[in-house]
Amino acid sequence: MSLSLASGIGVLGSVLIAVCATLAGRPRRIAHRVVPALGWLWVACVIGFTFGTRSGGGQAVNIALLDVANPVDRLDFLLNMLLFVPGGILLAALRTGVWPAGALGFLGSLAIEVTQYLTASGRTADINDLLSNTSGCIAGYACAAAVRKAAHEIGRRHRYAHEVDRLSRR
Repeated sequence: MSLSLASGIGVLGSVLIAVCATLAGRPRRIAHRVVPALGWLWVACVIGFTFGTRSGGGQAVNIALLDVANPVDRLDFLLNMLLFVPGGILLAALRTGVWPAGALGFLGSLAIEVTQYLTASGRTADINDLLSNTSGCIAGYACAAAVRKAAHEIGRRHRYAHEVDRLSRR
């Protein structure tokens, strides 16, 4: 599957999910339409990046842990983490807990690695990808949770300031 085909499927799927969610129950919040659509788009991009490119150096499986002295391995680990950060952000938007978000990141990554192995796609099923993808999902969740907490605190302070101002006018 080419990257452009996966992206096209992702965009089409995102629009269809948003339209179906709107028609099915007229969700109160726009997030109920947007999050599933963005989730579909993210999944399509992950599939496109995963199976639309060749890599692996001929190995079917790699169970050797990351060689931190090798800059290419470190970059690959970071890029795999970044690929799963949006998944963690979307799971935080759905208000899952951190453990379910980590478990879903792990299971999604495991599904990718097993599929790479079973389909003989020319890609290596790699333990480091499993670790980096799971870490990326948790990091995305943590960032989104921190932003949500900060926004909540700002809103709380704003409401408190208005209440103090209202009471001082009496």
